[in-house]
This record gives sequence, structure tokens and C-alpha cells, in this order.
Amino acid sequence: MTIHDTRATPSPPSTAPSPNDTTESNVSDSSEMEPDADPKVNGDPQQGTLALNPARASVSDNDSIKARDVKYNIMEHESAIGYLLPEISDLETEDIQVFHWHIKDWKGLEARCHGPVFHAGGYPWQILLFPKGNNQSESVSIYLEVANPSTHGLPNDWHVCAQFTLVLSHPDDPTNYYTNNATHRFSAEEIDWGFTRFYELKTLNRVNPLNGKGPFVLNNQAIISVYLRVVKDETGVLWHTFANYDSRKETGYVGIKNQGATCYMNSLLQSLYCTNSFRRAVYQIPTDSDKPAESVSLALQRCFYNLQYSDMPIGTTELTKSFGWDSLEAFRQHDVQEFNRVLQDRLEEKMKGTPADGAISNLFRGKMKSYIKCVNVDYESSRVEDYYDIQLNVKGCKNLGESFKDYVTVETLEGENKYMAEGHGLQDAQKGVIFESFPPVLHLQLKRFEYDFMRDTMVKINDRHEFPEEINLDEYCSNKDPKDPNDYVLHGVLVHSGDMHGHYFALIKPERDGKWLRFDDDRVTPVTKKEVFEENFGDETVNGNGGAPFLNGARNNSARLIRKFTNAYMLVYIRKSKMDDVLGPVVADNIPVHLKRRVSEELAAMEKRRKDREEMHLHVKVAVVTDSSFADRQEFDLAMFDDKNLEVTPGVTVFKVPKTEKIYAFKQELVNYFELQNDKFRLWSIVQRTNKTVRVEQPLTPSEEKQSLEKLRTVTTHAGGFAKLYLEVGEPGMTGKLPNVKGDTSMVFLKYFDVKQQKITGMGHIFIKAHDKVAEIIPHLIERAKLPKDSSISLYEEVKPVMVEHMNPKQTFHQAEIQSGDIICFQILPTEEEASKIRNRGEMVTVRDFYSALFNRVVVNFKPKLDKQGKEISLKLDRRATYGHVARELAKALNADQHKLMFTTANPTTKQPKEPLSHSTRMTLETMIPSMANAHEYAHAVSIDSIPAPVMYYDILDVNLADLESKKSIRVTLLHPTLRDESTINVLVPRAGIASDITQAVCAKSKIDSKASPDHLRVFEVIDGRIASVLTADQTVSGLGDKPGSAVYVEVKPEEEKNMDNENDRLIQVVNYHKDPAKLHGIPFLFVAKKDEPFVDTKKRLQQRVGISDKEWQKVKCTIIRQVQSVDPEVEPIDKDDYCLLKVGNLGADDMLALERVDKSSRTSRFGSMFERGIFIRG
Repeated sequence: MTIHDTRATPSPPSTAPSPNDTTESNVSDSSEMEPDADPKVNGDPQQGTLALNPARASVSDNDSIKARDVKYNIMEHESAIGYLLPEISDLETEDIQVFHWHIKDWKGLEARCHGPVFHAGGYPWQILLFPKGNNQSESVSIYLEVANPSTHGLPNDWHVCAQFTLVLSHPDDPTNYYTNNATHRFSAEEIDWGFTRFYELKTLNRVNPLNGKGPFVLNNQAIISVYLRVVKDETGVLWHTFANYDSRKETGYVGIKNQGATCYMNSLLQSLYCTNSFRRAVYQIPTDSDKPAESVSLALQRCFYNLQYSDMPIGTTELTKSFGWDSLEAFRQHDVQEFNRVLQDRLEEKMKGTPADGAISNLFRGKMKSYIKCVNVDYESSRVEDYYDIQLNVKGCKNLGESFKDYVTVETLEGENKYMAEGHGLQDAQKGVIFESFPPVLHLQLKRFEYDFMRDTMVKINDRHEFPEEINLDEYCSNKDPKDPNDYVLHGVLVHSGDMHGHYFALIKPERDGKWLRFDDDRVTPVTKKEVFEENFGDETVNGNGGAPFLNGARNNSARLIRKFTNAYMLVYIRKSKMDDVLGPVVADNIPVHLKRRVSEELAAMEKRRKDREEMHLHVKVAVVTDSSFADRQEFDLAMFDDKNLEVTPGVTVFKVPKTEKIYAFKQELVNYFELQNDKFRLWSIVQRTNKTVRVEQPLTPSEEKQSLEKLRTVTTHAGGFAKLYLEVGEPGMTGKLPNVKGDTSMVFLKYFDVKQQKITGMGHIFIKAHDKVAEIIPHLIERAKLPKDSSISLYEEVKPVMVEHMNPKQTFHQAEIQSGDIICFQILPTEEEASKIRNRGEMVTVRDFYSALFNRVVVNFKPKLDKQGKEISLKLDRRATYGHVARELAKALNADQHKLMFTTANPTTKQPKEPLSHSTRMTLETMIPSMANAHEYAHAVSIDSIPAPVMYYDILDVNLADLESKKSIRVTLLHPTLRDESTINVLVPRAGIASDITQAVCAKSKIDSKASPDHLRVFEVIDGRIASVLTADQTVSGLGDKPGSAVYVEVKPEEEKNMDNENDRLIQVVNYHKDPAKLHGIPFLFVAKKDEPFVDTKKRLQQRVGISDKEWQKVKCTIIRQVQSVDPEVEPIDKDDYCLLKVGNLGADDMLALERVDKSSRTSRFGSMFERGIFIRG
């Protein structure tokens, strides 16, 4: 420790000012440096103000220091340092310095001045003082500053982390002082940090009566001291603000943007990306002809490619769209393990038969053996299974080793729980699991979430659970190889922060000998080992060893609270002998050529668009319409322009021209581009008429051509849109000048409707005179369309989308109100017989019909509602089409029966299924989808694809929709062969049907035992956990399953029931409950109670009927429930083996046998109802 005791007159501001000397970005920023704007922070006006900004990790607890009554001498540094500069735990000290600045002439100080330079930790430091206040005049302002970084040769990216205390003391009494302290990361962006309101100016020269401190300026003298500790920044991001932070530059990796609640997905994607052999395998999947929005494999390849080469955080919208997810799915949080399994299952399917085949199983698959081994006889039953991850208990286990021991714990089957060994009868046995092999990459799922039976909900387990950096798993494996032990090294920790809901991030060590990194959505930062291990073990006791005063109290409690709910959820270990293979570099040759080409082209296009946007304020886009640009246009007008998004009809040529360029100069560019002759073309203005149609208006005059193109744009459209021009080109071989359009001459445009081809062709333009007859142009039209000379022609004017008027050939053009820019359509008029045939084919007879169909055209996106593997199809339809026509067109596309299609509407906002549509012959598509854009929006769109397609869901039923509406659909749960084996089916029966209709339908539809005829099936209705009715074969199904809480079950009658002694045995009802007998749950059933049978045998038959394991059966209690209908039923436990149900007085006619056991069906997802839907990824 070095002590600097400097007695000097104040130094003036540096002649070579640092960045902050000029900009005063920190010392002048009162919003950052003056939290005392909040009166709660101000407190006593004489107490100094701290720049308390938790985001900057600058902390202070000034009050806690000043509250102590111990008098320290600031000149006795050894004792004062422990008090004024307490050591921060977990941070290594690099240097400690104490500096005193003795000011001899306080009044002579300049408004901004510096103390002498001193050095600490290899950096130059000085005190920055504003004796009359900085940006305020009530308090003296004091800061600590890194002195003139450029003058002292510091690099551009320098930074230093420091803890410091600034002290203002009595010139003659070093025990009379006032302090403020902070921690800060000093850098070129923030070279100073301190306190704008350090001490009130009006009390500098006198004693403060409230605390007895001062005066601090005495005889025009003062002492300002700084106690400074430079701490080691192990990660390079200690106390970083992360403003302008560059993850790629600092770590070599980039983050992933969060779509809403996709942090769980982001953390797993980063883990898989850093498993390099997995990344290489994904790159091997052939995706040359795939589309990213439809191919999970290609979308994941693109995601990995962008993670590898992008400099900015990447998005995953394309990836989730390939999963088949909508935008709402991005706000559903799912389980990491579930997402990992579903994703890998889909990828394994795509990898089959490709160079990547088997890659996932080779990486993640291990084998385990479940066994039951008899103790006294030589008999063992075992089964070997594959696993891709291992779920380990946290509760009751202090560390990973204990969790593995718990996993392979042997259970002894003895007493009533003996094992029935084939050929040996009931035997004592040992039941357990042993691992046969561990994979190269081992995924361990820590069971941090479990069902709380008392609270009837999922809860998070935050217990402390330690995991090592390296672990040997030989003792848990039956196959040991001394040459290749089961040694594993920790590669990744997926962390969950929060309670049931919360946030995921990943801690990964991407390289064998590299650093640990934190992948937290869009940011990647280095972390210490303590942050990887200790901070993610889970809850821990509060450290009672003290610590920095400003780290105790509320802030420390908050940090502990965060630790309590922040813990490891998934661990990724890599086999030590396979680390080089698994983490081997992914080089350019591993990446598919088409992927690199695609992404490069897209990036180039994005860069071009970016530059275009940047340059748009200097340029104007000029859209030039020609006769050829509308020759194949099958829409209204000559072209459509989207001035807001700068999009235009295909075929229209767009030029980017400087705003100041004159129109006459632009004409030369057109000459070069279109290869024109200077005197054989002319430019016309284009305007939008009051009826919202786009029409050519008039030729530009020489004076107008002297205007700039920007002026042309402002005249014809709003700011930022296109400047629009029509380019008239003279006929080939034309001599002389272009026709004069003054007076009664006008230019009109021609479109020919080919009835046979059902197509419109643009035929260029023609000049007409106002007083000519309309019929006079018919020969010219026939010639231009190359039609037979004797063709009968019908003419129409395209006024607007809903107005296509027939033209009277006997009228003059003046009488027909034809002017320049109008569009005349013509066609051959078919005979009545021809017209009838055309209509029968569903085609258009006239131009007017064609435009009407065009006006009502819409694109609908049909999605499967239930079958997630079903086709998603877009169809162009007429909004006036009937329900039947829509079903017929969709059925053609699906190769399905139109009568079995049922439609469901979609929510216009979320696009989720809403309500099924009833079949109606009068219903049109427009009424089926009321949220679709109106016809005028389509008519004025640049293209039909520019309008978002409305969504309609469909189902392909097993029966005709008409039958469905005339019959009753009953949801039936089939119980076969035990109560545990449930399958749900929907059966259709006549509305006036009987129970035998249900059993016949079940037999026809399910895979029930062929020997079981409908007569062997029982239909019963359950309401609130008890059997409400058992239906006879001829009993009506009217009202069945309609009551609230009602469920319909069908079961095969047990053999023991068929063979029961009807005189002595009795069929009783068995129900289930948990704690409260008034609240029944599960599936009740009918059971044969046998005369004189001891209950020990009855229990065995009950267990067999229920179909649960010995271990589960041990948790079941058997009771009798009496007074079943009362609010508080009476419960009588059955605890004797010789108890007989049919003994007089034991089981009354209104009593029930009950099984007290947990209702597992009520366990909700840990994410609550909003998140209960499981993960789906399209195959």
C-alpha cells in the first residue's frame, strides 16, 4: 500500500483534456449522478449523495458507515482502510492506494479543477472537483477520475474496476470527516465517477448542528482524500453497463433473441450448438430443396450458421415457424427436457438414410437394465432399455453422487410384496436399475419440479444440490473398461431462475481448455467458476462472516433471494475420452454449400436494402410504366403502387435517381436502358383519380421536364412514395413526330379478354378523337389482337373495379365520356350456346364477369385443426363461394371426401381455432370468415399475396358431416384390459339410439379383443367420481354424457363377473378418493364381492383389476364409505386381513368400497393452465 500526501495549490483543468473534460458525459449527467431527486434518497440535506445505480453495480451504504460512533483517524491508514475500504468478498485486490489532497486556497479554485495525479494498479488517477457545484449550486461536487488516458498511453479499450471512498475532512482534525463510497468500472466511455451533491456548500465553513461534523473548509484550507482499491476483473465484464457490449468481440459467440418466453429454447439451442459434433451432424442433413419455414432441419442449420457467423444476436422466428408454431406459442413457456426430446426425435427422423443417420443416438444414447433378481433361487427377470437423458432426484440428495446412488438403489420385495417368479412362485427378490453404458454426451435432468400432494400443485425444489466439474460413474455401470473409464467433464449447466415461472439461461464451456460463458438470451458474457458452480447449487445459509457494509442489509438479502431461486436444472457432461471428438472444431467444409450461398445472398440483399434506406433521403424511386409492363397483367388498372412500402406491380421498372436530378436528364437514362431514339418517345404523368384508380394523365411539357424528379413525386403522391411516369414509345417503323394530343385527341389503353383462354392481354395504347364513333376503332382492335376480320366485338370501359361499363359503338368518344388515360376492354362476343357451355364450365363469359370474379378473389390458408401432420394448403377462392364449393375445392387439394370436411373458424388476432361451423348451403366464404380483408383492399393491393391470408381450420371426419349433424356424437372412454388402460374414442349413434348402438360402434372402431362381442360390453355413466347409471342394451342414449361432470365409459365385463355366484356373491361399486371422501376422483368400477372371502384375497383381486404395481398398491388404503350422499360421509378403514365384505353389517346396500389414493390425473403442469399444452414440432 502506498500513501500519497500531497500539499499543493489546486491544479487547473488539464491542458490536454480527457473525453469527459470536453463532454462531461458523467460529471454533468445529473440524471445519473443525482438520485437525490427522490426525497426518500435525499434524507438529511447534510448527508452526501451517492450515485446509486444498481444497473452499474455501483453501491453504497453511507448511512451504515456514518451511523457508527467509532472515531477513526483518516491519517492512520492501516486502521482506517478496514473501515473506509472494507474488502469485497470474492474479488481479488490488485492494489490499494491512499491519496490526500491538501488545498491551501479554497477560494482561489477554478470552477472545475483537478488534484495532482497519483497511480494505483498501473493507472493514473486524480480527484475532479467542482468547488461551487456541478450543474447545481447547492453542493460541492467531487469525483474520482482516470487522468488523461491518451496522455498516459492507455489503449482505446482500457478499463479498470475500482472500489473507492472519497473523504472531506477538517484540516486540523483527521477524526472529523465526511465520506461517500462507490464501486465503478472506469473506461474510455466513463472515465470519472463520484458525487454531484457531495456536501452542502452552506455548511462547509461551520459545524453541522445535527451531527457535529465540520467545518471542512477552515482558514480557506481543506483536505480531500481518496481511499482506492483496484480489484481484479477476472471475467472482463465486472460491473459492466453492457451499453454497446459486443458479445462476438468479447467471447467469440453471439446470443439469441427472446421471442417472448423462449428463453428455455434459447438455452438448449446454445447447448446443442456448442456440442460441435451435434452441429456437424445437423449440417449433414440434406436440405438443398427445402424451404426454411417448412423444414425443421434447414431452419436449424440456418440458426446454427447464423450463430457461427453473425456479429449480432440472431432471431428464431424462422425456426419456430418451421416447428409449426404460431406467434402465441412464443409466449408459452415449456420444459427444456420435453423440448429437447421432441426436437431430437424429429431430427432423428430426418437423419434416417442420410450421412447423419445415427448421429443423435451415437451422441446421446446410453443403455440401462431394469431387473428383478430373486434372493433364494436362481431366477432373474430383466429388460435393457435405451435412454437419452437421466432424471435424477434433487430432494434428499446433497450432490450428484447421492442422486446417482438414489437412482440405482435396490428395492427389496418381501412379505406381502414378494415377487411372483415364473416356475418358483412367490419369492423374496431385489428390484433395481443398473447402467450398462453411458453416452459420449450425458444429459442429466435434475428433478427441480415435483407435485405437492398437500398443496395439489407443482412446486419447485430449491434445495442445495452440488455437482462436480468432473465425475467418475464406474460404480453405477455394470460394464467397466479400465482403458476407458466412465470419466465425465462438465460442459454445460442449464439454469432456471425463479419459482414456478421464471427465466432460463445456459452456462457453457465451449472449448476443452476455454472459459465458462453465460448465454443469456441475446447476450454472451464470461463468468467465473463460482458463478457456474456455487451460485447454481441452490439454497444456502446466509454468510455470517460480515462483508462490506454496503453489501449487507437489504441488498444482500436480495442477492440471497435470487440465489435461492436460481439453480441448475440440467447438466451436460462429456465423456473425457470423447471430448476431442465432441468438441472438435466445426470448419467451413462442414457447412453445406447451398446453405452458405443462400445465407450470403440473403445478407447481401439485406445490406442492399439497408443502404437503400440510408440513401433514400438523397434519392427518389421512379416507377416507369410501359405498354409491355401491363401486357400480361391480370388485374385492374395498368399497375398498382404501394407508396408506403415502396412496392410496385411486377413488370414495372423502378429507377433510383438523385432527388435533384431533372426530368430531362433522367430521359437520357431511359434512352440507354430501353434503347430508345430521342425523338421517338414521350413521358406522361400518372395520377390517382378520385375513384382511387391509377391512370395516365397527360404528357410532360418541356417546362415540366426542367423540374426535378422530387418535385414530380410531391405533386403526384405523398412524401416518400414513387415518382410515377408512363413511357410512350412510337410504333416500330414510325416516321415523323409522335401524335399531338392537344385539342380533341386523347390516348387510351387497350385490354383484350380472350374468352377461350380466360385471360386478359394488354394491347398497348391508341389515339382517338373526341367526335369519332366508338365503332371506328373496332377494325384496328381486331387487327391488333390478330382476330378474324369478321369477328363480332364487344367493348367495355374499365372505370373502376366495381364498374365495368358496356360501350355503345354508335356513340362518339365524347358522348361515352372517354378521356386520356382511360382503359377500353374488348372481346369476341360468344353465341348464346357458347356462353352456356362456358358458364357450365364455371368460366367467365364477359370482361365484366372476369373483373367481378377478380374483385371477389381471396386467398385462404387452410390448416389442420387436430392432425398436426396434416397438410397446410392455400387456395384462391371467390369470396361469394358457398360452403359446398369451398369444401369441394379443399377436398380436391387434400384428396379427401368433401362431405367429411368440417370447418372451424380462427381467432383473427391469435389465429387459434375458435368455433366449428355448422353446415349451411346458404353460407358464403365471406360469412364463414368475417375477418377477411374487404374486396377493395385486394383490388388496390400490389399483389394478392401482399394481403395477409385469413386462416380457416379443417378436420377430416370419419363420417359425413350431414350424418354427424343428424346423429349424436358421444365421447367414450374404453377401459381394456384393465382400468389403467384407457383409450378415448368418439362414436356416432342415432339421436334416438340405444346402448347397444354404442357397444356396436365401439367394437367396430376400436382394437378390442375380437372375442368380446357387444353383449360382453358394459356401458356406464360416471358423474363426480361415482357410477350414476349402468345402461341395459335397449336403454336410450338420450341425454347420456350431457350433464356437467359426466363421462361415459365402456368396459369388457371381467371373467369373474360372468362366472360369479349370483345367489351368494354381490356386484358392488368401488370408488376412489384422496383424504376427503366427499370428493371422489378417478374411475369407479363394479367389482364382485365374494361370500366368505378374506380381505387379503379380495385386495389381490382389486389390485389386479385396477392394474397397478406392487409399489403403488402399497400406498393404497381400502375403506368403507357409509352415508355416501351426505356432506360428511363416514369412513371405516379396513385393516384386518380376515375382514369379509359380505359379512352381515360390514357392507350395507348403500355403502361403497373405496380406495384412498392420490388423484394423479389432477396434477397440473408446472406452468399452469396457460402453458399446459405439450410441445409440438412438425415432422
